[in-house]
Amino acid sequence: MSFEYYYITVVSLVIFIVALVIAIIMNSRYYKVIREYLVQARGAEAKGQAMSGEVEVLACPRCGYSTTIPFRVGDYVGKVVGETCPKDGERLVVVAIYSLRPTEYQGS
Repeated sequence: MSFEYYYITVVSLVIFIVALVIAIIMNSRYYKVIREYLVQARGAEAKGQAMSGEVEVLACPRCGYSTTIPFRVGDYVGKVVGETCPKDGERLVVVAIYSLRPTEYQGS
């Protein structure tokens, strides 16, 4: 076998071990944060609510009246909900679902 074969094998093995160590460090570092988020999400789902900051917009298809309410688990865009329009009594439709939490800009 040639020297190049051994060199490539050793370098590949070192890269693999370094990647594995980084993965283990990152996993142990973020495990607690991820676990806490999942516990919060499960608690909110059990109550029929969503995580804070998520809202949905309900609109009347007849007159255009709209209102914003906290997101409810199971709602989706296009769903006709039980609430009625205060102007004409038509059932409201979910027209948008979004989060109010700001996102971080990763500009250069």
